[in-house]
Amino acid sequence: MQGIEDKPSAGIWIRGVDARVKMIAVVIFIINATTLQDKTLLLTTAFLLLGISLIAGISPVHLVKRLAVILPFGGVMVSVIPFVTPGEPVWTLQLGAFKLAVTKEGWEAAVLPCLRMLTAFLGMAFLTSTTSLREMTHALNHLKFPKILILLIDFTVRYIAVVMDELNRMQTARKARGFKPGRGLWDRHTVKTIGSTLAMLFLRSYERAERVYLAMLSRGYTGRYKCCGHCHRIKKLDLSFGAAMITVSWAIKLVDMGGIQWNLLLK
Repeated sequence: MQGIEDKPSAGIWIRGVDARVKMIAVVIFIINATTLQDKTLLLTTAFLLLGISLIAGISPVHLVKRLAVILPFGGVMVSVIPFVTPGEPVWTLQLGAFKLAVTKEGWEAAVLPCLRMLTAFLGMAFLTSTTSLREMTHALNHLKFPKILILLIDFTVRYIAVVMDELNRMQTARKARGFKPGRGLWDRHTVKTIGSTLAMLFLRSYERAERVYLAMLSRGYTGRYKCCGHCHRIKKLDLSFGAAMITVSWAIKLVDMGGIQWNLLLK
């Protein structure tokens, strides 16, 4: 598994926890954590997940690389909040006839979704880094998830690398033919190149999918997900790990709910 280093027995034990228990515990932990209203408690849950990840042997470099993948999506959304929230302006940006103002209330409002996104990211990074794809799909099958959903997850994850390899070959072929990129992202030549690349990538991916599907049919594929019994009997240590994570998440949630009710009474 990528991002995993050789660690003492504690890390090996955490990685060996039954995938079904791990998935249920992590999902409940993320749901409880991302519904918290107190920023201090949210930060506490983030540090707890970070500590568990480090104990499990996940390297900080691996976590940073994973975080860099979601920043273009979640980061853009969070960065808009300070500009659209009304309040006391603390910084202004003049763009010709338009004036953008960052408010103090906007910065405070952006902290909460940012911490929620970070907590959810750490939880999913821990789960995916300590559990292989095969373990997760077999766990989903034992948890009675819809077969079509399991197949979609399995094929999507497996063929992301194939599509990326195809994209790299296309870029190499362009460079071999003397391709010169545009001056910037909004350059007409750049936009045209990106559009043609995406269209060609879609066509090649579609054709490859057809070939893969025909090859699977020739090998006896029937459209059903077959489980080979990879998930074994759940051990007491596995249940202890899951119970500990769920108990901690609910304890923090109850503290958060109690704090909210206390603040309402004070008002």
